[in-house]
Amino acid sequence: MKKKLTTILTLIYICFFSVYGQSQNIPVSIEADRIERDLSGRLIAEGNVVVHYRDYTLYADRIIYDQEKDIINLERNIRIKAKNFDLMGEKGWWNVKDETGEIYRIHGIMYGKYYVKARSLKKKGDRFYFKKGEFSLCPFDQYDWYFKSSSGSIKENDKLLAYNLTFRFCKIPLLYTPIFYYPTGSRQSGFLIPIIGQDTYNDFTLKIPFYLVTGRSSDLTFTFDYRNNQGQGLDVEYRYRFSRYSMFRGDIFYFKEKGKGFWWEGRDISPLKNRWRLYGNTRFKWEDFKVFFNIEIPSDPYFYEDFYNTSTLYKRYRSYTKSQLLAIYEDKDYSVELNFDFLYDLSKPTNEETLQRLPELRFYLKKRNLWEKVPLYFDFLSVNTNFYREKGDTGIRSDNLFNLSLYTNFMKVSNILELHQRTTVYVGLKDMNKGNAIRNLFHIRNITRMVEYRKYNRFTHSIIPQITFNYISKVKQDDLPYFDRDDRIPSVKDVDISLFNILNFNSNDFLRWEIGTGYTFLDQYYVGDKQYKGNVKPAKNSLYFKIDGITGENTLFYDFDRNQITRSISSLVIPFYGLFTYSVAHTFDKGSDTRSLHQISNTVSFSIRNISFRGTILNNLKDGYVQQKRVGIVLNRKCWSLTFTYIEDYKKTTGKTYQTYYLTLNILDIRYNLPFLMSKPQ
Repeated sequence: MKKKLTTILTLIYICFFSVYGQSQNIPVSIEADRIERDLSGRLIAEGNVVVHYRDYTLYADRIIYDQEKDIINLERNIRIKAKNFDLMGEKGWWNVKDETGEIYRIHGIMYGKYYVKARSLKKKGDRFYFKKGEFSLCPFDQYDWYFKSSSGSIKENDKLLAYNLTFRFCKIPLLYTPIFYYPTGSRQSGFLIPIIGQDTYNDFTLKIPFYLVTGRSSDLTFTFDYRNNQGQGLDVEYRYRFSRYSMFRGDIFYFKEKGKGFWWEGRDISPLKNRWRLYGNTRFKWEDFKVFFNIEIPSDPYFYEDFYNTSTLYKRYRSYTKSQLLAIYEDKDYSVELNFDFLYDLSKPTNEETLQRLPELRFYLKKRNLWEKVPLYFDFLSVNTNFYREKGDTGIRSDNLFNLSLYTNFMKVSNILELHQRTTVYVGLKDMNKGNAIRNLFHIRNITRMVEYRKYNRFTHSIIPQITFNYISKVKQDDLPYFDRDDRIPSVKDVDISLFNILNFNSNDFLRWEIGTGYTFLDQYYVGDKQYKGNVKPAKNSLYFKIDGITGENTLFYDFDRNQITRSISSLVIPFYGLFTYSVAHTFDKGSDTRSLHQISNTVSFSIRNISFRGTILNNLKDGYVQQKRVGIVLNRKCWSLTFTYIEDYKKTTGKTYQTYYLTLNILDIRYNLPFLMSKPQ
């Protein structure tokens, strides 16, 4: 009762002694347990003092407010809070008129991300001046690294200037510089942090980037690239933004190799000293018109293997590059696309037999209703391509597809009937017996399904049986050129039956299960690109679920005539107590003798406090070897992290094993790869 009465009296005190001052038309509100005016006319407030004016809030145990000089002196447990900072200290002063002030023995947050300490911090205009200051991105409860300086200044969207600066990690000084400059704005010209590391071919690599602002919407980055075994080079990247949706990015990389290196052993071309890559990417949008341009040409087929050998498999073992010019006009009723495709085949010594699309013109008349009250729709697609090779078949193909779709519903049964007329015309054929050819195909597809569902306490069960009929007319296509798979459309006369069972739980968990099979009347069917003889099609079993944190999926095809699985793709992720996770992915595809696939990947990951581990082994079960091993260990302290990564990758075609070890320190979102932790391919 006594505590409650004291709280009420305190509130009355605060309300009664609230004072509003006017300083140059600036309203100032002061709240405190006790407020009085001394003989000189200054306001003295004590006990839970809170001062409000503009966007500032000041706290203290005691203040003295000189209204004539517009200065507030703050004493004991002070705090000044504004939009860009929240600072606490022992004492200080503040000028209400020009928003200047000084705080002593301060600590706090500036601009929402910098944790600062200082003997004194003075604000003058938009710039802060400090003495014996420290600043970091680490919060005070884990002040692992910080910069310490004798004096300096900082301004948002400008720069940080510090004198006699040391960088300290776990209180140990690691770096000293008499003067330090760091841009706090988003775009400032200057040297970026150097990147030190290693790769498969080099024990030591160094990249020194220089960033140059060339205009309001453009900039350049020059990067000097040094590799102790390979040589040195220069990368120049230019960026320009025309508008929010339109931009250009271009990159030229040139590298001068020292001479013949061990990585050239066993290759079908002589070692090169001049290596380069040309890259450009542009997108442009104006109302309904869009243009995309991409160019990527390397100096040789081994460029990516040699310069991205510690990167992903996609970059390291790229089989081709693609340069493209694509223009699209999009209307509410139709769209038009003009496409120029140029492929550079990296898997062959020359590009003479590589198929190019120069150009390809696509016209699509979008789906629309024929009659307003009848659910009958039509659309039309025409793809006209000029196929070009330096050596081999060339010509123009015009592929035209007219579609009719009828949608009907009766109670729980829905039906979709689709009629497709496909006419393909070939003209200007080279190296063929006749210069022109034509193909007409007729395709009918009908899908009938019924939806039945029941609600239970914990889930809803949906049962959906479906019957699909497919018919594609049989035509002679052997005398047509073969540019891609659209030149060989197999005839079809199939009936497929599927049954879907779907469980949707109230907890957002789910299980979706599909079983099905089919029958063909043509004594042949296809699984993927491979043709099989027979009438009964393989059984399909597809399962996808997420229950109690466990997720998994499996798609399997089983051939009854051969008593074998022809294709299976599976994955399973099992978490344990939110700390440990095991996942496995298995892929099997019978395919052809040269394209079959059989591999399994096992991954284990766990986290203990701020340490995480992830290990993966990818086994090629078809040929009986380990294709890749990968281990990653991360120490994550939020404001910095240390990552150890080990990758071992075996490339069967060359018989080489690439091993990569690297230790990465990440501070201020800048990654430092520590050198001399690399072994060469074996």
